[in-house]
Amino acid sequence: MDLGDIYQNNINKNSIGNGGMSGGMPSSRERDPNQIKLEQDVFSKMRAALPKNTPTAAQPPAVNDIQPVDIKQAMQELLDSTETIDDKS
Repeated sequence: MDLGDIYQNNINKNSIGNGGMSGGMPSSRERDPNQIKLEQDVFSKMRAALPKNTPTAAQPPAVNDIQPVDIKQAMQELLDSTETIDDKS
């Protein structure tokens, strides 16, 4: 999301009055050119201050020491681990 988008989303778009030809539509107001230039200058300076490349976290190397286990060995390991948890001695 750009700073300009944030600004546009926060502008009050309520109509000034319900009379006239606009009905319930937001009325368009002429903006001061100096204010527009100031906003553009501020946004451009803020964009320039932001880092160009976002640093990415270095991911640890993948560990490839995974070995297949047969069902009998897996069940035995599960049974052994539940016995040690339930053991109260």
